[in-house]
Amino acid sequence: MKNRVWKQLKNKQFAWFDALVLLWIVSLLGMSLFYTVFRNNDIISCMVVVGVSGMACFGMVYPIIREPMKTSKRIEKFIRRNNLYKSHSIKEQGILGEWKAERMDYYPIVEYRKSEQDNAFYIKIRMDGSPYAERFRDMEEPLARMFKTVCIDTIVERGYLTYIFELREQNRIRIKSCKDIPQAGKNEIAFSRDMVWNWKKCPHFLLVGNTGSGKTQLAQYMISCLIKRGIRVIYCDPKNDYEMRYFAENCGAVYVSEENEIAKAVRETEEEMRKRGKELDNLGMQETDFQPLYLVFDELIAFSKIAEKKTYEETARRIASIVVMGRSKRVYAGLILQRPDTSFIEGAIRDNLGCRICMGQMSDTAYKMAFGSDFADVKNLRREIGSGLIYRQGVDTKPREFLAPYIEKGALSRE
Repeated sequence: MKNRVWKQLKNKQFAWFDALVLLWIVSLLGMSLFYTVFRNNDIISCMVVVGVSGMACFGMVYPIIREPMKTSKRIEKFIRRNNLYKSHSIKEQGILGEWKAERMDYYPIVEYRKSEQDNAFYIKIRMDGSPYAERFRDMEEPLARMFKTVCIDTIVERGYLTYIFELREQNRIRIKSCKDIPQAGKNEIAFSRDMVWNWKKCPHFLLVGNTGSGKTQLAQYMISCLIKRGIRVIYCDPKNDYEMRYFAENCGAVYVSEENEIAKAVRETEEEMRKRGKELDNLGMQETDFQPLYLVFDELIAFSKIAEKKTYEETARRIASIVVMGRSKRVYAGLILQRPDTSFIEGAIRDNLGCRICMGQMSDTAYKMAFGSDFADVKNLRREIGSGLIYRQGVDTKPREFLAPYIEKGALSRE
């Protein structure tokens, strides 16, 4: 349960530590001055005692409070810079004369915690009706920039607003052989140590990316992982790409590229789905443990160019039927595109694609078509090949940073 306890922020809550350090330094300087004037060896003894004891206390206390103090001071500074509090000054009489003291009229109730296991840093704000607290609703990006991270989720609940940030930057895993693939649950594919995709709870996928973004390599990884979990995969490739043909045939996927072959494969997959549906009706069940089947279609746009209009329209209709009705029959679809044009993927179909990944840098329009109008302004802040954004229905409330595994050539066929 380490790092799971909420810590409440208080105004200048670590000022005591700064004051003690200052007092220690002033004491040592004062004793040094006295020694310079009086040359008394007893002062040297006092300096040694004060210096050693101070360092010992510092050595014991500082490692414990270092992280919370650093975090607390950052948030305090953020609150002050953005005027998220209200205070007034009063004059007080001290030993050295009159001085101004700050008195708080309002200070936001903020809690924070870190979770190493989830790779997440949480900041929770009490929305108490104050106009100062309400300003936190627009502080997601400024907070992310201050902590040099990205916001991966926002939770709005009764009386509270919680921002969840990535605790540490994702490290790209390197796959040299199948042994390097991270362990995951029965129905999961691990993209990294911290991110998995549950293809059963979050069915169907959309993979978008321009040439050179790492899209093909990620597609091969996903297909390989699905096959290793006993899932039948049919790969439709109207581009007839030699590399993908070689990969599919060697990993155990069914590969089709000709117009008639593709149309037949899609038709038979939909018929299999409908057959399973009838079996469920006869059994009076909602779903059962059929062998999962994944139909992966690489570039509907390319298929529309080589196929007759009637063949393309019928194939597109069947794919849409699989996306909408295939989940309970364990028949799934994966769509790979360079651009998620709504003329090829309607909004209703897109919303049924549980896992959506956009690789590389894309336009606002492309993000809107892939993730929906609510997320048209999302950005991929990483520039390396293999980076992008991912959205998993039921897991993410917004698209989040994504880093695909780096796969060495031939690694997926090496044990």
